[in-house]
Amino acid sequence: MIILIGGFLVSMIPAAAMYFWLKKKGGATDPEAYKLLCREALKNGFLSTVVVLPMSAVFAFILNRFGMTREASVLGAFLHTFLVLAFAEELSKSLMWRKTLKKAEYSYSWLDMIAFMVIVSIGFELLESVLYAIGSGPIHMFVRGITLMHGGYGFIEGWFYGKAAYTGKKWYAVIGFVISWVLHGAYDFGLSSQFEAAAGENYAFLSVSLALLALIIFIVMIVFFAKKKKTQYTEPLHTDEK
Repeated sequence: MIILIGGFLVSMIPAAAMYFWLKKKGGATDPEAYKLLCREALKNGFLSTVVVLPMSAVFAFILNRFGMTREASVLGAFLHTFLVLAFAEELSKSLMWRKTLKKAEYSYSWLDMIAFMVIVSIGFELLESVLYAIGSGPIHMFVRGITLMHGGYGFIEGWFYGKAAYTGKKWYAVIGFVISWVLHGAYDFGLSSQFEAAAGENYAFLSVSLALLALIIFIVMIVFFAKKKKTQYTEPLHTDEK
């Protein structure tokens, strides 16, 4: 039990540390307003875990009606992972990110948009980690913690959402969502027992590769926020995202 609790607490550290660090990295146009919106983003991230429930329930109901249950086949597990889990979760986080921007009373920047999306994702991940602690082992929780999967995919989405606002080309937002959805689905499916059975002796290599990819995305995110930003990332955006 002590090991389990320790693994859970350690898994929470990267997400919590990232949140407090991000509060210091943005807000070039209005630091105080930015910090307030960071808190709003975190709150909305927590709420996204509630928003996702009805969406997941609808997708699960549809798949079950067609006999595509998670236990029935590898295809059922694949569809369940990519729709009931990954798609519903990414959509709920995206909606709560937009809700966060609507609260903005200052001209936020591209960098701010990325940070808010990451923070919403962190809020989701923190509460989800509590649920995963039930029935998960300390190693599983530790891997989820150090890869900060939701935060990394939130970074990808946030960058493309900001690109869409900066260029006025909305299809960038679609690209960002699809990339995050596919990577998220692949990560979750790679941890499933159905994938383990289908992959056979290659399971360990494939699952570790997916975890390493999530870790690489996390490292890229850290480097991005740590570097001195180009003006395009810090100047105010005039966007219709509100």
